[in-house]
Amino acid sequence: MTKIAAQQFQYELQTHQENCVNNIINIFAKLQQKEKFINVFKQHHSQNKYNFPVLEGKNIDIMMETGTGKTFTFIKTIFELNKNFGYQKFIMLIPTVPIREGTKTSLEDTKDYFKTFYTNQRDKEIEIFVYENGNVAAVKQFINSAKLSVFITTDKSFNTDKNILNRRLDYQIHKPELFVNNKKQPKSYLDCLKRLNPVVIMDEPHRFEGDAFKKHFEGFDNYCLRFGATFPKKKDSLLLSNVAYVLDSISSFRQNLVKKICVHTQGIAQNADTLLAIVDSKKVIINSPKNGIFSKREASKGGIFDGKSIKKINKESIILFDNSIVRIDYILSEEALRAMIKTTIAIHFQKEKDLFEKGIKALTLFFMPSDISLFRGENPIIKTIFEQEYTAERAEILKFLPKGDYWDYLQNDYDTDHQLQVHKGYFSGDKAKTNDEKIKAGVNEILKDKKKLLSFGSPTRFIFSIWALQEGWDNPNVFTICKLSNQGNENSKLQQIGRGLRIAVNQQLQRNTLKALDNNQEAFWSINNLDVVVSSQEQGFVEDIQNEILANSFLVADIFTEQELKKLLKEKNNFDDTTVRQLFKMLDNTRIIMYKHTVDGVDIYEKSPEFATLLAAQTLPDEHRKALESLFATDARYYIQKAEQTKPKKEVFIKNTHLSAFQALWHTIYKNAFFVLETLAAEQETQLVYNIKTDIERLNIEAILLQTTRAELHINNLGQENAITKKITNTVTYQSKVDYLQLVRDLSNNTKTPIAFIIKIFNALSSEFKNKMLANNPDQAQQEISKIISQQLVNTIKMQVKYDGIDATVLPNVWKTEAQKTYLPTGSTGKFQKNISANFSLKTKWIFEEVIEYDSEFELN
Repeated sequence: MTKIAAQQFQYELQTHQENCVNNIINIFAKLQQKEKFINVFKQHHSQNKYNFPVLEGKNIDIMMETGTGKTFTFIKTIFELNKNFGYQKFIMLIPTVPIREGTKTSLEDTKDYFKTFYTNQRDKEIEIFVYENGNVAAVKQFINSAKLSVFITTDKSFNTDKNILNRRLDYQIHKPELFVNNKKQPKSYLDCLKRLNPVVIMDEPHRFEGDAFKKHFEGFDNYCLRFGATFPKKKDSLLLSNVAYVLDSISSFRQNLVKKICVHTQGIAQNADTLLAIVDSKKVIINSPKNGIFSKREASKGGIFDGKSIKKINKESIILFDNSIVRIDYILSEEALRAMIKTTIAIHFQKEKDLFEKGIKALTLFFMPSDISLFRGENPIIKTIFEQEYTAERAEILKFLPKGDYWDYLQNDYDTDHQLQVHKGYFSGDKAKTNDEKIKAGVNEILKDKKKLLSFGSPTRFIFSIWALQEGWDNPNVFTICKLSNQGNENSKLQQIGRGLRIAVNQQLQRNTLKALDNNQEAFWSINNLDVVVSSQEQGFVEDIQNEILANSFLVADIFTEQELKKLLKEKNNFDDTTVRQLFKMLDNTRIIMYKHTVDGVDIYEKSPEFATLLAAQTLPDEHRKALESLFATDARYYIQKAEQTKPKKEVFIKNTHLSAFQALWHTIYKNAFFVLETLAAEQETQLVYNIKTDIERLNIEAILLQTTRAELHINNLGQENAITKKITNTVTYQSKVDYLQLVRDLSNNTKTPIAFIIKIFNALSSEFKNKMLANNPDQAQQEISKIISQQLVNTIKMQVKYDGIDATVLPNVWKTEAQKTYLPTGSTGKFQKNISANFSLKTKWIFEEVIEYDSEFELN
């Protein structure tokens, strides 16, 4: 079997990486000629059609989407800056340990490759110094090195006064280059690093924010190259400015630089609200089901979540009126965990054999809840479930698998002690805390030895982590990701799945790019596809990815002027002025773009919310249609769902044919009254319990379904109705354990009735209903039973109410007339309105023209 530990990654010149490096070098060339920083970037932005701010400072920003070779690009930039301008010292600021290890590995792996390009240079490779665990020797060696050298560290190594790098030096330093502009002795190792005047490279710069970092970073006065896949578009976040190069989300997908995405939503198919996000102390985002379809909505204090009002909104949870707590970080049942793990293993095996025959090793990554004991501990539930499900699935496959190379490959799944060895974990602190040699070996393989992990010689194919492997860690052969928790919810969805977006490599360490596959698009996508398994708690995951792809792209702004749009159409498509003018007129006349307002004599437009539908209705040459779809695909406001806005209420118009009768009735009912509620007799209460029991036992509570939905995002159709295709791929039923006491308590809270009364109802229910129907779906049963109890109580209370009039008229004569139609002002006959104009049966039944008003659902029915 092929082993690749001694081989090297095969690289090819990629246009986007070359363009990025060339842009940076061209900028430095002008800066070296003493051109003003601001002027250099204004000219660069103008030439490249970049619509970003130019700010005074030393930052030079590069945005490259996750998976497109950002690390490789900044390594080549180091060589080019050294070759062209003589820069020798570079500091790489890395936000996390996994990213640091990945960066170090990339520097090592690319050494031989870059030697072939820089063989005539005095420095053929980069000296690498990694600072970790207070390793002062690495700092000293970096300072004293006379070669092209890189110092790799995290911000945590110097962002407090107590750090070793910030402690006062206890000896004299005699190195001339540290005293060029300062004759005083350096105060600390960090001061020494600053005096070297290195070029700083920040990886994922949005992770380096806060006053502590800014305080200790001050003094690094050379240029700072900020390479990031994420520049959040949020208030007070890092601003993308002084941009040297941009490869945005939409471009990386369209240029076949990352994998295709398929999302499998696995879990309990039930109609229940899900808490997606807490915006602030006043607003939350909820995913709510309606007719089997989930949609996002906003809610505030007093709003409804799963039929219960929201009592309080905390930082990470909401409290409902019954004091139950709902968190964003969901906790899955053991059944749901098993279903997701089983689905993920099945997906892995579905693609593994085909990839194996192409010389590609398939890896799967699990993101776990934050409890490490679920994988390591006395009762490692997740590890146990995985081993059980993997063993069962493997046994089924081996039944029908003919002997051959892949059969031999699966025989390596167990070690000499007959222990399964296909799965390993990496958790924060593993490297420093564990003494277990097997765990250490697994951590080193995951973090440092990418080539071993990619080799068929290593049995490791499943990696478990508690969100430690986030930005920066990657392996190109992660083909499946399973999210067993919502850990990392503060990260973007693209960052969450970014660990698996990179283009796959084979056993020769050659990437399966479109070029390597002879520009065969079908062959490229058959290999480069990423399957993501998420819980049903994360309904809308694929739509969120689509929205991010669009929102993280920089083509057309949310609002734009006629001149801006015409300029973009011309520059990006080489259309002549006549074509551009005709296209703009078509967009305006058909309201595909909509006039918004005028500012200082300039008309401002925005994209229609019906953009895709309206554009599809136009007869256009394919070239023009594709240009418009491409250009407008980045308008995030269109793709991100908005909360429905409340429509203004209408006046209550009365049909002329019923006006006299209704006015007579009005004069009878427009006076106030008081009511008396009579106490129920024992016989009446018994009858009420019987009525409720009868209605409950008529219920047909369907069994819970563990269901897998496969959603595929079609990049070329973004913004259109067919951008996402979905289908159910698997369904399994199971019955739940019912906590009868908790059910009785919940019913009492939901219906606001004494628990003793609920117990009477519960005791009246048949054993068959309790054992079968309740176990099918306890949550649904609770909701349905609550409705029945509430409805029967309303019916009974209505019969027990007696009214008596109160002297004095409260409401004046409110009748009004408009266009020979008589109406009552909004709110005269009820708090709520229902539109009946489109419902023929209601329209003929009611005496009102367009709307009816009511105060409760009972009254409406």
